[in-house]
Amino acid sequence: MAHATRCGLRPCGWGVSRRLGPYLDAVGLALDDYALAPMETLVIEGLRARTPLLTIEKPRLVRDLVRTVRVHRRFLAPPEAGEFDLVVDATGIARALLPPCRSDLVMRTLQCRVRAEGPGDRLPGPAVRGSAVPGFGYTWAFPLGGTDYHVGVGAIGPADLETLLERSLRGWAGGGPRLARCCACGGAVRVSSPYYATPFFSRRPPGDGGPRLVVGAGESIGTVGPFTGEGILPSLECARLLADRLGDPEGYTRAVLARFGWMRGERETLDRLLAAGGGGALGLRDRWRFYRNARRSGIRLPLAEAVREAGRLSRWVDGPGR
Repeated sequence: MAHATRCGLRPCGWGVSRRLGPYLDAVGLALDDYALAPMETLVIEGLRARTPLLTIEKPRLVRDLVRTVRVHRRFLAPPEAGEFDLVVDATGIARALLPPCRSDLVMRTLQCRVRAEGPGDRLPGPAVRGSAVPGFGYTWAFPLGGTDYHVGVGAIGPADLETLLERSLRGWAGGGPRLARCCACGGAVRVSSPYYATPFFSRRPPGDGGPRLVVGAGESIGTVGPFTGEGILPSLECARLLADRLGDPEGYTRAVLARFGWMRGERETLDRLLAAGGGGALGLRDRWRFYRNARRSGIRLPLAEAVREAGRLSRWVDGPGR
């Protein structure tokens, strides 16, 4: 799919976990060949955490992945798809061939690539902050090597993303060097969770003008962390589940729901926090989910400190004015 962005891809911070490595090894690529900058220390709402995260040159990685297989590019609408027995809907937020999700939830995003120019103090390190975003959302600042950074904001519900992004840029850089915008892009991310993004497949009788079987993979069926919007690694895991069960869509559905069951819990926490009259109240189970999400990504927040500072983390959903 074509995307109206300078890099040719959908908006993305390009941050990944080192757990991506084995997936690239399997196709003869090496994660370190695409590494831009490590994020060994990440500040999350004022808490300093150790992480296995890094940023990658995602456009080049995608190009190299495509080169490992033979790709025939063509427009594929239902009439043209009728000649195929199986079509995989990996169209992300578009979900172009599958029926609608049973309960969709979308996070809007706005991001810019900036370059530090001129004199000034050294820029702060990578950071994620939620307290500045109303409803539910967060801002991020990820290094891209040299003096380049991705700085962005994501929000569920009404929010002026441009204003939030400008405020984030001013607050993050502080009195440091001038930040020159290189490019900017906006988009949306499905954070429904797989449980609420069913059905994962649809069947058609022969001769009705569509493919015999359409099966979804990746973001089209919600394999994106609802709290973080991170979908690169979950979508690769989802693709592997599909490859192992191409002829068994029911078994594939069961496998995806089992593997990503934790996403259902995160989605339900968001529903509760975003509901009218909910007041953004976090229960102990909800706070534990935030902590477990960090641990799942390899982010090491000391448990005692995370629990003690849970009020800070709660501002991810309280937001200003709540």
